[in-house]
Formats: sequence, structure tokens, C-alpha cells
Amino acid sequence: MSGFLNFAKEIEQKCIENGVKFTENDIAEIFNNSFPGKIRANFFLWVGDLNDIIDGMNIILTDLSDLRKDKNSLKGNPIVRSELLFQAFFGEFFRMREISKIFMKLLTYERVLNKKAKQAFVGFYFEAFDTIYEIRNKLIHQGVSFKKYDVNLDLSIFDDLTIEEQEKFISLIKESNTRENTVEIQCAIYIKMIKYSMHTFIEFQEMLNVVLADLIISYEKEVLTITVEKNNNNKSL
Repeated sequence: MSGFLNFAKEIEQKCIENGVKFTENDIAEIFNNSFPGKIRANFFLWVGDLNDIIDGMNIILTDLSDLRKDKNSLKGNPIVRSELLFQAFFGEFFRMREISKIFMKLLTYERVLNKKAKQAFVGFYFEAFDTIYEIRNKLIHQGVSFKKYDVNLDLSIFDDLTIEEQEKFISLIKESNTRENTVEIQCAIYIKMIKYSMHTFIEFQEMLNVVLADLIISYEKEVLTITVEKNNNNKSL
């Protein structure tokens, strides 16, 4: 963020040195058309878009948590709702990747990244979340069922459950191991997977943000210079 202020200060200092005065509108136009203005602003817009999507994912988690406590807590068929929520999570998750690809395309256009580097960064998303894609494909296409399919679950899936929940879920499975009767435990599994996925994503995204920010700053320092001159009473930057 400090880069915005440094950019403005440098323009002001060069204007004073050269006896050039810009109006407020001139400065706004210079900023909007400059590399630091465009790229830095788009960087924060990109992060803001990612945060908006994460806010939506938190709503998905809230609804799943309500169903986990009581499958009849929300209107409509709880199976349809829980599966729709889980699918919506993956839709939003993949949308974050697509938004990031657009930002990297901008960085490539502005020559911060070359095409090879862009492909590498985009590839990181696929490598970092390969397990998540696998989970998505299996559960979206097969669903969760403990009888029809050989679903192997690590017992750690129950670690964040209360003793009451564990007893409830075990009794539900023993009573009738069907999708209709085990919606709550399915929601608990969905929540566990979503939280794991988001924890992995946030760690990855924070690292990526730092790397890209450093590249942008380095590019500015090495490639860009600000010159202000006065020519026949016409101001230019």
C-alpha cells in the first residue's frame, strides 16, 4: 500500500524540481494510466474478490453446520440442500482459481511475468489442490454412502465432534445406514473437508500474494522510472 504514497511523492518532488504543476484531475489521470496505479490497484481488487468468495464459503459452512446439528433445521430436502451446498463450495473454490488466472494474465500483459512463469504459477493451483479435485470428483459423482461404495474414512474425521455428536452419528449408522438417515454425519464430513481445503488454500494464497507483490515491486524498481518535464507550456509525465 505504501507504494501508492511513494509514487505520489515522487511525482510531486519531480514536479517541484521542474516547475511543473498538475491539477488534481491531471494527477488522477496520471495515476490511473500508470503501471503502479493500475497494477497495485488490481492487486488489491484481486485480493478483495478472493475475500468476497471466502465470505460466501463461510455462509456455506454456516448452513452445513445448522444441518449437522439438525437435518430439519432448514427448509427443503436436507439431502438435496447439503449436496447443493457442498457442490457450491467447489464451484466457488474453482472460481478463485479462475480469478487468479485473470490477474496473472494481466501481469503477463504488463511483462511482470513471462508466459512460462505465468504457466508455472497457474500450475501451482493444480498441484497444490490435486487432492481437493480428487475429493470433489469422488463425492460429487458418487456421493457419500457407507454401504454402496467402499468409502474409507480416517477416524480423525471425528476429532472435532463432541461426544454427544459421536454417539448420535454412530447410532444413526447402526440404525439405518442410508443417505436419508445419515445427513448430519455427511454434513460433518463435508465441513471437515471444506475446512481442510480452505486452510490449505489460505496458506498457499498468502505465500503467492507475497511472491507476486515482491515481483511487482522489483519490476517497478528495475524497469520503471518517473520523468516529469515542461515542454512549451505543455505538461507531461
